[in-house]
Amino acid sequence: MKKIQEYHLHKNDYSKLHFEVKDAEPYFKKNFNHAIKAHRHSFYQILWFKSAGRHYVDYEIVEHPENTIFFIKKSQVHYFCPDSKNEGYLFHFNDSFINKYDRDSETKLNYLLFTEIGNAFINPSETQLIKFEQLTSQISEETHNKDYNYVQQSYYLFQAILTLIERIKKQQHAIDYTIDVDYEIAVQFKQLIDKHINEFLSIDNFSKLLSISSKKLTGITKKYLYNTPAIVIHNRKILEAKRLLSNHKLSIKEVAYDLGFDQATYFTKYFKKHTGLNPREFQAQLP
Repeated sequence: MKKIQEYHLHKNDYSKLHFEVKDAEPYFKKNFNHAIKAHRHSFYQILWFKSAGRHYVDYEIVEHPENTIFFIKKSQVHYFCPDSKNEGYLFHFNDSFINKYDRDSETKLNYLLFTEIGNAFINPSETQLIKFEQLTSQISEETHNKDYNYVQQSYYLFQAILTLIERIKKQQHAIDYTIDVDYEIAVQFKQLIDKHINEFLSIDNFSKLLSISSKKLTGITKKYLYNTPAIVIHNRKILEAKRLLSNHKLSIKEVAYDLGFDQATYFTKYFKKHTGLNPREFQAQLP
């Protein structure tokens, strides 16, 4: 079984900026042997692909058009498909950078952009791309030249990029994040699933935790998550199982227990029911 590598950005070295912008194509070529293998990061990534292509995210190949912007959360598994041009820019950043001047920035980031609600990417218009290109050029210049107060300048330029992305996402998904209470509940539901991933809570249990009826929860998940609550829970449980199975240090029995299964045999049946593969077959076909 192949190990899923985890990479870090200036791990524990806080003399570094903990933020970087990379030209995607030379970065991909330099790190080719690592980039084309499934891996994860302990930091956030925003990937802007200027050319149409394919990208592997959480065990699925995503076909994307030109000028596509992906959001890769910490711990998500991904890799660069070698048959794609992979032209564009990569933004890498840690919590310490995004929280540097605003302690609420990370909460907002996870609530608005890295929610895994809707598509895994956005596609800016020509006008929006011009703004995105300008901001990217400015922030690249700041981080490269390191002139006086460049850290603060880089931070606020990146905040401008995030605000532009937020506007694009809002337009494309027709969601008003600031006033739509139902959307907030959808995000909270996903967060609760993560919190209780090693349990088997019923829909009624989740509804009570959210202080709404199960009927209301079903309506919200169908609207924003495009599935019933039960399917959303199953999909997240399976995704976590895949991530754990990618860890060569864990046995199938340990993975089963980590997910709240009393017996490994029950986990195996559950996994095969939802994926068509048993855990060992899944491990064997990992990239």
